[in-house]
Amino acid sequence: GVVPTDPSDCNVNDGTITINASSTNALEYSIDGGTTWQASNNFLGLAGGTFTPAVRNVDGTCEVLAPQVTLVQPSVPSIDNVTSTDPTECDSINGTIIVTASGANVVEYSIDGGFSFHPSGNFTGLGAGNYQVAIRNLDGSCQVNGQTITLTAPSAPIITEVTETDPSNCGLA
Repeated sequence: GVVPTDPSDCNVNDGTITINASSTNALEYSIDGGTTWQASNNFLGLAGGTFTPAVRNVDGTCEVLAPQVTLVQPSVPSIDNVTSTDPTECDSINGTIIVTASGANVVEYSIDGGFSFHPSGNFTGLGAGNYQVAIRNLDGSCQVNGQTITLTAPSAPIITEVTETDPSNCGLA
Protein backbone atom coordinates (compact mmCIF):
# COMPACT_ATOMS: atom_id res chain seq x y z
CA GLY A 1 0.00 0.00 0.00
CA VAL A 2 0.91 3.64 -0.32
CA VAL A 3 0.74 5.94 2.73
CA PRO A 4 0.82 9.70 1.93
CA THR A 5 1.19 12.60 4.39
CA ASP A 6 0.33 16.10 3.15
CA PRO A 7 2.72 19.03 3.71
CA SER A 8 1.98 20.72 7.04
CA ASP A 9 2.16 24.38 5.97
CA CYS A 10 2.40 26.77 3.05
CA ASN A 11 5.85 26.84 1.47
CA VAL A 12 6.98 23.93 3.67
CA ASN A 13 8.08 20.78 1.88
CA ASP A 14 7.57 18.16 4.58
CA GLY A 15 5.09 15.84 2.86
CA THR A 16 5.89 12.14 2.74
CA ILE A 17 5.00 9.04 0.75
CA THR A 18 5.74 5.56 2.07
CA ILE A 19 5.37 2.61 -0.31
CA ASN A 20 4.79 -0.73 1.41
CA ALA A 21 5.53 -3.73 -0.79
CA SER A 22 6.80 -7.25 -0.28
CA SER A 23 8.83 -9.62 -2.41
CA THR A 24 11.38 -12.38 -2.10
CA ASN A 25 13.71 -10.11 -4.10
CA ALA A 26 15.26 -6.80 -3.10
CA LEU A 27 13.09 -3.89 -4.28
CA GLU A 28 13.48 -0.35 -5.60
CA TYR A 29 10.91 2.39 -5.22
CA SER A 30 9.79 5.36 -7.29
CA ILE A 31 7.21 8.14 -6.97
CA ASP A 32 7.60 9.52 -10.50
CA GLY A 33 6.21 6.53 -12.38
CA GLY A 34 9.58 4.82 -12.69
CA THR A 35 11.72 7.64 -14.04
CA THR A 36 13.97 7.59 -10.97
CA TRP A 37 14.42 4.84 -8.39
CA GLN A 38 15.75 4.55 -4.84
CA ALA A 39 16.39 1.74 -2.36
CA SER A 40 14.27 3.29 0.41
CA ASN A 41 10.50 3.03 0.42
CA ASN A 42 10.23 6.40 2.22
CA PHE A 43 10.09 9.65 0.25
CA LEU A 44 10.52 12.73 2.42
CA GLY A 45 10.58 16.49 1.92
CA LEU A 46 7.78 16.57 -0.63
CA ALA A 47 5.73 19.58 -1.70
CA GLY A 48 2.12 19.29 -2.79
CA GLY A 49 1.58 17.61 -6.14
CA THR A 50 0.60 14.41 -7.90
CA PHE A 51 2.89 11.40 -7.69
CA THR A 52 2.85 7.97 -9.34
CA PRO A 53 4.30 5.35 -6.97
CA ALA A 54 6.03 2.32 -8.47
CA VAL A 55 7.97 -0.73 -7.26
CA ARG A 56 10.32 -3.09 -9.11
CA ASN A 57 12.90 -5.73 -8.41
CA VAL A 58 16.36 -4.28 -7.86
CA ASP A 59 17.51 -5.88 -11.14
CA GLY A 60 14.94 -3.70 -12.99
CA THR A 61 12.38 -6.43 -13.66
CA CYS A 62 8.69 -6.70 -12.79
CA GLU A 63 7.79 -3.01 -12.48
CA VAL A 64 4.41 -2.41 -10.80
CA LEU A 65 2.68 0.99 -10.79
CA ALA A 66 0.31 2.03 -8.01
CA PRO A 67 -2.56 4.52 -8.41
CA GLN A 68 -1.54 8.15 -8.39
CA VAL A 69 -1.30 9.93 -5.04
CA THR A 70 -1.95 13.66 -4.57
CA LEU A 71 -0.37 15.58 -1.70
CA VAL A 72 -2.27 18.75 -0.89
CA GLN A 73 -0.30 21.80 0.23
CA PRO A 74 -2.35 24.19 2.41
CA SER A 75 -3.41 27.30 0.52
CA VAL A 76 -2.46 30.81 1.60
CA PRO A 77 -5.37 32.99 2.82
CA SER A 78 -5.43 36.66 1.98
CA ILE A 79 -6.37 39.79 3.87
CA ASP A 80 -9.00 41.52 1.74
CA ASN A 81 -9.73 44.63 3.79
CA VAL A 82 -9.04 46.24 7.17
CA THR A 83 -11.14 49.09 8.55
CA SER A 84 -10.87 50.79 11.91
CA THR A 85 -12.49 53.45 14.06
CA ASP A 86 -10.63 55.36 16.76
CA PRO A 87 -11.87 55.60 20.36
CA THR A 88 -14.21 58.59 20.75
CA GLU A 89 -12.92 59.94 24.10
CA CYS A 90 -9.55 60.31 25.80
CA ASP A 91 -9.73 57.21 28.00
CA SER A 92 -12.49 55.26 26.25
CA ILE A 93 -12.13 51.76 24.88
CA ASN A 94 -14.69 51.83 22.09
CA GLY A 95 -12.39 51.64 19.08
CA THR A 96 -12.87 48.91 16.49
CA ILE A 97 -10.89 46.98 13.89
CA ILE A 98 -12.68 44.88 11.27
CA VAL A 99 -10.62 42.44 9.19
CA THR A 100 -12.08 40.63 6.18
CA ALA A 101 -10.17 37.78 4.58
CA SER A 102 -10.62 35.00 2.08
CA GLY A 103 -9.08 31.63 1.46
CA ALA A 104 -9.82 28.02 0.64
CA ASN A 105 -9.94 27.15 4.35
CA VAL A 106 -11.76 28.74 7.26
CA VAL A 107 -9.69 31.66 8.52
CA GLU A 108 -8.83 32.86 12.05
CA TYR A 109 -8.01 36.48 12.88
CA SER A 110 -5.53 38.22 15.17
CA ILE A 111 -4.72 41.82 16.05
CA ASP A 112 -1.77 41.04 18.30
CA GLY A 113 0.59 39.80 15.58
CA GLY A 114 -0.50 36.18 15.80
CA PHE A 115 -0.16 35.67 19.55
CA SER A 116 -3.88 34.86 19.87
CA PHE A 117 -6.45 34.10 17.19
CA HIS A 118 -10.24 34.49 17.08
CA PRO A 119 -12.93 33.06 14.80
CA SER A 120 -14.24 36.53 13.91
CA GLY A 121 -12.50 39.46 12.28
CA ASN A 122 -14.59 41.99 14.25
CA PHE A 123 -12.62 43.42 17.18
CA THR A 124 -14.41 45.88 19.46
CA GLY A 125 -13.74 47.52 22.81
CA LEU A 126 -10.27 48.69 21.79
CA GLY A 127 -8.31 51.52 23.33
CA ALA A 128 -5.68 53.70 21.72
CA GLY A 129 -2.58 51.80 20.61
CA ASN A 130 -0.92 49.79 17.86
CA TYR A 131 -2.50 46.56 16.63
CA GLN A 132 -0.74 44.10 14.29
CA VAL A 133 -3.23 42.32 11.99
CA ALA A 134 -2.65 38.65 11.11
CA ILE A 135 -4.72 35.77 9.72
CA ARG A 136 -4.18 32.04 9.31
CA ASN A 137 -6.02 28.91 8.26
CA LEU A 138 -8.17 27.32 10.96
CA ASP A 139 -5.73 24.41 11.23
CA GLY A 140 -2.98 26.89 12.20
CA SER A 141 -1.19 26.82 8.86
CA CYS A 142 -0.18 29.63 6.53
CA GLN A 143 -0.10 32.65 8.83
CA VAL A 144 -0.18 35.94 6.92
CA ASN A 145 0.89 39.11 8.74
CA GLY A 146 -0.81 42.29 7.66
CA GLN A 147 -0.49 45.94 8.46
CA THR A 148 -0.15 47.61 11.83
CA ILE A 149 -3.24 49.65 12.70
CA THR A 150 -2.83 52.61 15.05
CA LEU A 151 -5.91 53.69 16.98
CA THR A 152 -5.68 57.21 18.34
CA ALA A 153 -7.86 58.73 21.07
CA PRO A 154 -8.46 62.48 21.33
CA SER A 155 -5.79 64.30 23.32
CA ALA A 156 -6.77 65.30 26.83
CA PRO A 157 -6.35 68.96 27.68
CA ILE A 158 -3.56 69.74 30.11
CA ILE A 159 -3.97 72.38 32.83
CA THR A 160 -0.64 74.11 32.91
CA GLU A 161 -1.37 76.83 35.47
CA VAL A 162 -4.18 78.06 37.67
CA THR A 163 -4.00 81.66 38.84
CA GLU A 164 -6.10 83.28 41.50
CA THR A 165 -6.75 86.80 42.63
CA ASP A 166 -7.92 87.57 46.16
CA PRO A 167 -10.82 90.01 46.63
CA SER A 168 -9.54 93.54 47.04
CA ASN A 169 -11.91 94.61 49.83
CA CYS A 170 -13.96 93.05 52.61
CA GLY A 171 -17.41 91.87 51.62
CA LEU A 172 -16.68 91.79 47.89
CA ALA A 173 -17.19 88.56 46.11
